[in-house]
Amino acid sequence: MKIISVDKVVIYPEHLQKLKKFGEVIIYNNVPNEKEGIKRIKDADIIVDNWYKMPANVIASAPSLKMICVAATGYEWIDLNETRKRNILVSNSPCYSSEAVAEHTIGLLLHSIRRASESEREMANGKWDPMKFKGKELKRKTLGIIGFGSIGKRIAEITEKGFNMKILHINTQSSITDFERLLKESDFISINAPLTEKTKGMIGQKEFDLMKVGVAIVNTGRGAIINEESLISNLKSGKVFSAGLDVFSNQPINKDNPLFKLTNVTLTPHIGFNTEESEYRLSEIVVNNIKNFIEGHPINIV
Repeated sequence: MKIISVDKVVIYPEHLQKLKKFGEVIIYNNVPNEKEGIKRIKDADIIVDNWYKMPANVIASAPSLKMICVAATGYEWIDLNETRKRNILVSNSPCYSSEAVAEHTIGLLLHSIRRASESEREMANGKWDPMKFKGKELKRKTLGIIGFGSIGKRIAEITEKGFNMKILHINTQSSITDFERLLKESDFISINAPLTEKTKGMIGQKEFDLMKVGVAIVNTGRGAIINEESLISNLKSGKVFSAGLDVFSNQPINKDNPLFKLTNVTLTPHIGFNTEESEYRLSEIVVNNIKNFIEGHPINIV
């Protein structure tokens, strides 16, 4: 087997040692453009992929390809129609970053509702006005969680126990009535859903109109779930008190994005997953996915 890690994936030495028992392993340490990526994978039997987009033409450029192991939980950049057509197995890496993303979500929420970024900028400009930065508290408030997988459940656990919050949540089985209730009753909303045809653009102006005045929003799911123009408009008007965003409609975010001009946002560059502990778990899951595939009992199939 020829196993190619096409972009930036950390494989720990003890895991790499196991992987090398199954064949030749080549690991690249940067995200290539499409042309360079095609060169890297042309002879691959198995590809490990984290950031490199794999539409049909890229997948077709690897005639020996048998498996794509996604070193992430999401996998929307892989053309699953093409992989199914060619009988290529695709696995992902669920739950490796659940704790990391849950903790980052709560950190973003606290950071944004206490206006930490805004006050830090003013301090850097020589201003000191504690009375200006009135925030909000979480205790006994209602948190609406959109997407109730392992991350959403962990957020609920932390906030229920730590802040005595009331939790509303929706998932793929929830009704429109459940969704609208969450929008109307939540003091804070956390988006933790994957990007699908159903979730893309699910938070637009119609949904903002249903929300409470002064709601705060955190998104550590996928940027395209929120209509960014509507979010910006509602942040400007004050309908949305603050937002903490780790993901964006287009990544990397353009330096001219209007979000940078707003004072009531906290922005991070898609780092929710990125901790020492989650990196190790991911390395272990990737190798186990490949091992199980080669041994004939694949796991984490998408």
